[in-house]
Amino acid sequence: MTDVKVEREVIAWNPPIDWVKEKIEDAGTTIGSVHFIKRTNGKLRKMSYRLHVQNPTVASKPKGLKKSDRVCMSCGLPYGDCLVGPFKSICRSNSVNKKVIDKNNDQITVLDANSVVRDKDGLVLGRGQWRTVPLENVVRIRNKGTTYIINKF
Repeated sequence: MTDVKVEREVIAWNPPIDWVKEKIEDAGTTIGSVHFIKRTNGKLRKMSYRLHVQNPTVASKPKGLKKSDRVCMSCGLPYGDCLVGPFKSICRSNSVNKKVIDKNNDQITVLDANSVVRDKDGLVLGRGQWRTVPLENVVRIRNKGTTYIINKF
């Protein structure tokens, strides 16, 4: 006798963004899959992702900082106005700043498990790259044997 996996499919009509984020986070430490429409060009991106990754070997930690979010330590002017430096972050910690950016932009930052990382000679180093998923553009989520299909009207 063989074990048969029962796959579930849930269709959601115009769910709130918090529900979409919760379903993406339900993957926990396992690999999940998400399909979404990219904000830049409107194309569909299909991506496998991981959450709760601390120190990946091939991708540096997401900083969540733009140059415009930094100020000069000596004069207090923003990054673009002062050319002297050194510069510091306006926020006290990078992770808090990344969470604020994610919340303000209705997105979630995940590690893309599909992306192949190569060195300067073209040799494969591993897989993984940080990506942001726009929560309002998600059309399909799959994790732990359940597929969530999101329909907007």
